[in-house]
Amino acid sequence: NRSLEEEYNNLEKHYRNTSLFLETLFRKSHFEAGTFVLKKRTCKFKQEVIDPQLDRFLPRFKQKGIHIDNSLGGVPDIEIEVVVDVGLISQVYSNLFSNALKYTREITNSNNEKVKYIAFGWEKVSGIFEGGKDGIKFNVFSTGPHIDPDETEKIFEDGYRGRNSVGEPGTGHGLSFVKKVVQIHGGITGYEPTPHGNNFYFILPVEE
Repeated sequence: NRSLEEEYNNLEKHYRNTSLFLETLFRKSHFEAGTFVLKKRTCKFKQEVIDPQLDRFLPRFKQKGIHIDNSLGGVPDIEIEVVVDVGLISQVYSNLFSNALKYTREITNSNNEKVKYIAFGWEKVSGIFEGGKDGIKFNVFSTGPHIDPDETEKIFEDGYRGRNSVGEPGTGHGLSFVKKVVQIHGGITGYEPTPHGNNFYFILPVEE
C-alpha cells in the first residue's frame, strides 16, 4: 500500500507540473499577442516554484551522484516580494536544473575532498534597477570547470551550445528561454564563475 501511495503521489506531482507547463506555454493570450503574456501574482516561491521542479530532478541528481548543498541558504518559504508568472518562472528553474544535471562535475574542494553538488539560494540586491529600485537575485550554482571567458557572452543566445556540451543532449534554446522570460518580468540574467564552479542567476525587481 505504501508503494502504491508513493507511486500515486509521484503521478499526481507529474500531472500537476505537466498541466502547469502546458497551460503556461499554450495560453491563448500568448498567440493573440504574438509574445508571452504574463499572469503575475505573489506566491510562496519555494513551495510553488522551486520545490516542484526540485522534486522532478532529485532522482536524476541522485543517479548521477550530485548532492544538494545548502551553502547558499536556500529560499525561505514565504511570500517573496517579487510578483511572477508562476508557470513561466517554474520553467526557468526547470531549465537551470536541467543544465546543472548535464554539466555538474566533481571537484576537489579546499579541504582536499572530492565533491559534486548543486546549490540554490537568493539574496537582496540594492539599487540595481532604474530609479534605484531594489531586486532579488536567485542563484543556481553547480560544481565544475568554469565556462571559457570567450563563451560567457554567448551562452544566453538562442541556439548557442558551448564547447563543454559535446556529447550532452540539448538544443541550445534553454538559456535563451530563461533570458526571454526574465526580461519580460523586467529582470536581468547572468553567469558568474565562482571558486568551486559556476553560478547562473536572474534578478527580478521588487514590487512596490
